[in-house]
Amino acid sequence: MAPSPVLARALTAAAALAAALRGIAAEGAGTCDATSDTCDGTAMLQHRSKTALGTGGPSPPASATKVLAGKSVYFLPVDRFGTNDMGAEKCVNDNIWCNGTLRGLIENLDYIQNMGFDCVWITPVVYQWQGQSPSGTGCMGYWAYDLYKIDPHFGTPQDLKDLVSGLHDRDMCIVYDFVANHMGPIHGESFVKEMVPFNETKYFNQLFIGNLSFDEYTAKTSNWPPPAQAMWSQSGAQCTQGRPCSCYVCDDLGGIADPFKSCQGDMVFDPTGPCPKNALSPYCMPGDYQCEGYNETITQQGWFYDLGDLNQSDPFVRNEQKKWLKWFVDEYNIDTLRLDTAAFMTWDFLSELQEAAGVPIIGEVTTTNMTYHASFQKEGGREVLDGVLNFPIYYSALAGFCGKWFPFSTWNLTFLGTRMAEQATAPYERLDSLGNFIDNHDVPRITDTCNHDLNRIKSAVAFTMLIKGVPIMYYGTEELFTEVRESLWDKGFNQSTDMYQYIKSLNAVRKHSEGMPLSSQDVIPSNSDAKLIFTRGGKDKMWVYLNNMASNSSGGVDYCAELPPTTAGYKWVDWFTGKDAVFEGGCFKAGDALPKVLLPEPEATSLTSLTS
Repeated sequence: MAPSPVLARALTAAAALAAALRGIAAEGAGTCDATSDTCDGTAMLQHRSKTALGTGGPSPPASATKVLAGKSVYFLPVDRFGTNDMGAEKCVNDNIWCNGTLRGLIENLDYIQNMGFDCVWITPVVYQWQGQSPSGTGCMGYWAYDLYKIDPHFGTPQDLKDLVSGLHDRDMCIVYDFVANHMGPIHGESFVKEMVPFNETKYFNQLFIGNLSFDEYTAKTSNWPPPAQAMWSQSGAQCTQGRPCSCYVCDDLGGIADPFKSCQGDMVFDPTGPCPKNALSPYCMPGDYQCEGYNETITQQGWFYDLGDLNQSDPFVRNEQKKWLKWFVDEYNIDTLRLDTAAFMTWDFLSELQEAAGVPIIGEVTTTNMTYHASFQKEGGREVLDGVLNFPIYYSALAGFCGKWFPFSTWNLTFLGTRMAEQATAPYERLDSLGNFIDNHDVPRITDTCNHDLNRIKSAVAFTMLIKGVPIMYYGTEELFTEVRESLWDKGFNQSTDMYQYIKSLNAVRKHSEGMPLSSQDVIPSNSDAKLIFTRGGKDKMWVYLNNMASNSSGGVDYCAELPPTTAGYKWVDWFTGKDAVFEGGCFKAGDALPKVLLPEPEATSLTSLTS
């Protein structure tokens, strides 16, 4: 039977959280005149970035790298970023090794640092399954076969140590991705015998094995189960076995809800489905306890396809995973960890894993249920993980800015603001440790999802970088990639593109505004579902104005809502252009649909003159 929800979903408005931002001070110089109509966008972004990022300054204490809250993160798959042979051709095939390496990453750290990021998140580099199956290869790093070796495709143990020391020399941190839920593909006992350290079949979950031998249970390379599956209804994980887990259907095609595909009619609630009315999920997901047939045991003990699901109830498995993690963190001087598929393991094991790690872990929990999501930070009075990737906000943001279908969220930035407010009052331990993103290695690119519309892409990216939590930018966003796992090396690591400079400027404003990354956040009610307004650090520090209007929208954009306060001797200035904000008739006259970030500055100075 399905358990009761951990707690009821929070529905009240957000309360302002503590922490103050102060002052506007910057170093550096620029030649772009912020008051000139002839100053082009790229030059202004370059100027803005220099204003706040500056150079030099005292190094943080060594322990500063071991904290993720307040940082910004650049996420990359090692196999797709840089190679030892920088003349290598473009590679986009998900199912083959593209031969990106740790050494290729080390040689191009300037590219990431100059964009203003504090940390680099890399995919796992431990030794992978070396074969190829219908599902692909181990090129992404999530199919481990030996936890104590570095896969030679990626490099050597020394290469990983050099990467970490190279980041630390730049006062940057490493976020290392790892998997505790499963190992690589298993098709028979002979596969298990090759694994280190889990080389016996008893170390893997065998739910519903019945009279099958282990070889029979793991024989399939597609069309699972068996083995029992952790997702959807193949084995009865999130809804009753054998029935569709969809909450919504397309009213003219009878299709199954998919947030990344178009319906020619309207997506409507399916009363014959397993979901409660007004479900926030398009289909039954982890944490959707009200779905008929939801089974947490199957969710936690089922496999992902043919990937060997580890049995943490076995003392050897449990202890060895904690032992290995502590060894790995110490051996490679890891600052922070990202944990794959965290929602498919028990809270008590995750709590022990976090304690063993000794550094923050941010977990992947794919859910819309914020109470369930928050339980992965603290559950039943027990600390679990330090942080969680912010899937509840991601789903609504993607739909709100780009128009792809998701319940209540499509083209609806008012609903996105409501979700932001709900999250502020949900039972999270640390909102600053939520990892915000707008795409990643498992979902379509923001450029593709927004149909290449630059205004919408920039609004979605600005949202990700400026809301409360840890902003995570997926590599290639600065190149407007459309392929999910395309190689970057063939683009030449160009630091002058408009999007590179734009992301650099967003990182710069985070540093320019003292205390902003850990400051409070308030959503300001707007007069339009197409607009989103929020503040950081209080209403006298920073105002962010975003919308989902197309790049070819005609006419100016007005934000008619509560306005920034007027303070004697100060004015409000747009960070991106350096121009004074115009307020008329109770509205902020933005002039165009591009994102705006308003900061206060003394009347007698300007953001430009502060640096001259």
